[in-house]
Amino acid sequence: KTPSLVLAVLGCSVLAHESCCAKKARLAKLKFIPDPDDTPPDVDSEGQPRFIDDPAEVMPATWDEEEDGPWEQPTKANPLYRWEPRLVPNPDYEPPTFISDIHTEISLALPWVTLGTLVTATLEAAQLPLHRLGVLLQHAGPLGGALIGLATPLCSCGSLPVAAGFVSAGVPLSAVVAFLTSAQSAGLDSAAITWGLLGPVAALCRLGGAVLLAVAAGLAARSGSSTATCKSMAATGTAA
Repeated sequence: KTPSLVLAVLGCSVLAHESCCAKKARLAKLKFIPDPDDTPPDVDSEGQPRFIDDPAEVMPATWDEEEDGPWEQPTKANPLYRWEPRLVPNPDYEPPTFISDIHTEISLALPWVTLGTLVTATLEAAQLPLHRLGVLLQHAGPLGGALIGLATPLCSCGSLPVAAGFVSAGVPLSAVVAFLTSAQSAGLDSAAITWGLLGPVAALCRLGGAVLLAVAAGLAARSGSSTATCKSMAATGTAA
């Protein structure tokens, strides 16, 4: 029994030591901490008292004020009382170093990079239905091409041959350019990383910006293609 008791005491001391270390490490990251010597006032800034009479407590019927003294209403904490201790500089504060900043950024980015990689790898393993994409792009226009490009896991090297194949198959150039631009501007993997590191607003703005850029490029390609067609027809008529 004695060895077991000793081991139990040592185990508790080790756990307590680890708890203190964890608390110190947590506090070391805070530049300011609540003042441990600050005491709450009896009345807050809104005039609410810290304690109020407890209406659930009544004077016992057997209470005799002559023998027991005056009966005092028990009090309870006022739920409307608001107070926060003032903040003071943390004596254990340790400013972050360059190495710790890198470690923090990597720790934040790693789950989202992993998620984006898994999503992209899953889509690539499923084999893109290029024929189906070509059919969709036939009538998608610049906006549809931009949206399809966002959902397609293609890098800059992989999207160019695919885009060339679409053009050879007769897909309108405006849709192909929009598809190509959005596929290289953003994707599911980059959107996941942006969401994790910068938040949902930044991720949505990035996707929206990629769509706008792709649509503008598609419209410019349509305008250029129409101009070239008109010049070709004019030259043909002149030669005739």
